[in-house]
Amino acid sequence: MSQYDRIGAFYNVVENLPYRAVEKHNVYMAIKPLLTPGISVLEFACGTGFYASHILSWGAEYITGMDISSTMLEGAAVRLSSQVARGKARFVEGDGTIPASFAPDNSYGHFDLAFGAWFLNYALNKEKLVAMFENISLNLKSGGVFVGIVPHPTDDLAKRAEIYKEAALNRYFPRNEYSDELDSGDGWKLRVFLSDDGVDFMTWHLKRSVYEEAARLGGMNGKLEWRQEMLGGEDERNKFGLTADEWRVRVANPHAGILLVYKD
Repeated sequence: MSQYDRIGAFYNVVENLPYRAVEKHNVYMAIKPLLTPGISVLEFACGTGFYASHILSWGAEYITGMDISSTMLEGAAVRLSSQVARGKARFVEGDGTIPASFAPDNSYGHFDLAFGAWFLNYALNKEKLVAMFENISLNLKSGGVFVGIVPHPTDDLAKRAEIYKEAALNRYFPRNEYSDELDSGDGWKLRVFLSDDGVDFMTWHLKRSVYEEAARLGGMNGKLEWRQEMLGGEDERNKFGLTADEWRVRVANPHAGILLVYKD
């Protein structure tokens, strides 16, 4: 929590990165077909409301955003002040690793869809990840679905740690720095740099197989699907604002993946 209270609104620097357009496009392609009329959404780790605002514009009926950082939530409430006033959005403080209801009436099984952009990567081991999925499951209706952005899904994290030491991947933000393999063997400690101005945060990259096992142990027993990051061709590259070199590097070394998993 403290690292995000410290970063606060400066986290919005990520919104100006060319890569953010790639990420948003991939989220849109995954989530838009799920936003049927009247759908209610819970966003875990909503930050300053970037995706909450887009999810509403893409068709959600209303959204509840939760975050562990009160500073981030203040920024989200300001960004979506008109939607909050209209009852389309609300923001609550909470810890995503502690199972709790985030529904307006404190009921369980309230939401049709849960979303987490860079939420699951704050689990430092499988046990914490299971707790996150338990939280997701108890907040979703039967038939509900979770969509999450996570670091590129792979089990060969030692190879990825070596690749990210290479100069090509050090030229662009967000930039990853893998430090130590976890004693549990579940993954690696990871620091992500968003700029040269000291905007960075500590997180963890767990193995793909750990995500899959934790989802099941956490009560998400329906269809599970991984979506590969899509960068498209030259037209998309120009639209996203990527240089030819960054596009080449990103295609060869995907930054993220999207996990879709149904409750039942």
